[in-house]
Amino acid sequence: MGSHRRRLRHLFVKAISLYSQAGEVCLHFKLYGRMMEINMREGNEADYLVAGELIAGGYILPIDKRFVPTAIVDGGANIGTFALQASARFPNVVLKCYEPDPANLEQLRLNLARNGIKAEIVPKALWSENTELFFHADLSYTGFVSPESSSHPISCELPQIPDGCWLKLDIEGAEYEVLPALLRQQARPAIISLEIHDFVRRGNGLLTALRQHGYSIHGSFKPTDLCVTVCAYKSLI
Repeated sequence: MGSHRRRLRHLFVKAISLYSQAGEVCLHFKLYGRMMEINMREGNEADYLVAGELIAGGYILPIDKRFVPTAIVDGGANIGTFALQASARFPNVVLKCYEPDPANLEQLRLNLARNGIKAEIVPKALWSENTELFFHADLSYTGFVSPESSSHPISCELPQIPDGCWLKLDIEGAEYEVLPALLRQQARPAIISLEIHDFVRRGNGLLTALRQHGYSIHGSFKPTDLCVTVCAYKSLI
């Protein structure tokens, strides 16, 4: 990132932080006709960026407006931006959130409570099996999990995915472990909102696997992109 972009980002963070109260920046907005709020930690650039993505439109929504998922599973819930979007669209659908970072968990609970959203919160990371790995919070905006040792051991699990659910995976590279394992188990989510890291080198393999299991891929991206967000739909939708 060029020095001018770093300066602009610093100014962006500083400007938003001017609106903080008691260490929080609260943004009110309307989503599907419902007033919502997202609370961000003062000076936390990652919070500001994910909240900005929500305001800009968030994740791609189901193509068929008649579709209602059987459940919503939020893998890598962070501070709750996807949970807010999905719950605003489907307020009566059961929501389950996975998030391993203790600080993010606190903010997630705050945002769910402030919007009156009930959810099952699982303080775990996602992986291809139930195991103990290590969390690396300082090497990514939202942190990632790997077998490489750190001072933060973390419990991981392969989630149980209800048929017909809306599954979101934003898990900082662990999608290469989790998604193939779910497909091998014949998991059948109706919709998968997926952030793919290291796309230029490995991403096409995930897209090929999804297509082989009956999913169509939607999203605008180039083969040279480092990170892309796509939505995979079961063809019968």
